[in-house]
Amino acid sequence: MGTEMEMSLGHDGTRWIARGDSFAVSGRTLADLDAEVADALRAGNCGKGAPVTVAMAFDFAAFPVWMRQYASHYFNRNVTFDL
Repeated sequence: MGTEMEMSLGHDGTRWIARGDSFAVSGRTLADLDAEVADALRAGNCGKGAPVTVAMAFDFAAFPVWMRQYASHYFNRNVTFDL
């Protein structure tokens, strides 16, 4: 069984941003973001030799109140990294 961690997922209009307890990374695309998360996990020696599953939950608190009706257009994701 691999390590599991949670991160908050957001978008600033240009880049995807993932924030966790020990690091925050960003990428222009989700693939770029995943590469940055993997690099940060490797740099922190997290789960070395075992898969690490990262649960990224979209930060709905960042939405203005009037926009929350569109929240269903956003998502949560789980990504497993083989380090």
